[in-house]
Amino acid sequence: MSISIHIPFYNPNPEKKEGYRNLRRFDYLEENVINLKTLTIKNDIFIHTHNDFLDDKNLNAKIIKHQISDSELNKGYLTWKCRSLMEEQKNDYEYFIYLEHDIKFSEVNLQYWLKYQDLLANKGFHLGFFIYEMNNKTNQKHSIHISKKLDKFFEIEGQNFIVNDLENYCCFWIYTKKQFETFLKSKWWSFEKRAHNFRHNYGITERSSIGFHALSMNYFKATLIPEKNNQPHSDSFIEHMTNNYFEKFPEIEKKHYFDIRGACKFQINEIIIEPENRRKMNDNFILNKLIKNLFWKFRFITRKFN
Repeated sequence: MSISIHIPFYNPNPEKKEGYRNLRRFDYLEENVINLKTLTIKNDIFIHTHNDFLDDKNLNAKIIKHQISDSELNKGYLTWKCRSLMEEQKNDYEYFIYLEHDIKFSEVNLQYWLKYQDLLANKGFHLGFFIYEMNNKTNQKHSIHISKKLDKFFEIEGQNFIVNDLENYCCFWIYTKKQFETFLKSKWWSFEKRAHNFRHNYGITERSSIGFHALSMNYFKATLIPEKNNQPHSDSFIEHMTNNYFEKFPEIEKKHYFDIRGACKFQINEIIIEPENRRKMNDNFILNKLIKNLFWKFRFITRKFN
């Protein structure tokens, strides 16, 4: 088994420090590369950047420098630059990962994905993850993206799965060779069509990170996360190493903040509703997505009457 891992590295101010640990972006990148090289299957790491800062750095990765205008760089187009090389590699690896530099995808996440991937893929589903940050005062983990408790589940072969139909964006994607080849042939790979999640359009960088499983896309029926002991599977959580969103909003804003990113509203053991209030879903996900997509396309009509 082998994985190709591609990381965009936007680093306009190399010595600037950020996050609760007050480190440079390079420090987070270096820590993550070391972490990725501990994965128990063969992996090659490709870092896509825009300046000479990495030239003298001892990283166990291949560095690709892209020529990109300041205007495009500032808008986030560096995140699109890895796709031509990934496409060239389509026959060389069994798995493909696109990963932001401070998303710490670890061995437990890999084994979780390998354990459930085939079961879900064979039935048309995407295996989901959650990104978390730490409250360093209480040592509690908070989900970055979930601002409303998930309340639906779906059963496959006796296993309950939580349905993430709110926000399945998680700052990276991982696909099998078969899934990746289908992605390459789609209008989403070349950014011909804009991804969204029925609530807002993703920005330029988010359109890279959402990959092939945005809610508006139709390859996967839905994103599911296995339930374990009435909670999301513990290995579905991935650390955001920079940890700069939790402190972004005071507690009162977290409580009432309804944007789908950056809120850190819930601890990770609070992001699904109580078992007695969960709703079991039938396998009609495609129809539900079609209806939501139509509402999205014609949302101006509902706004007019509101």
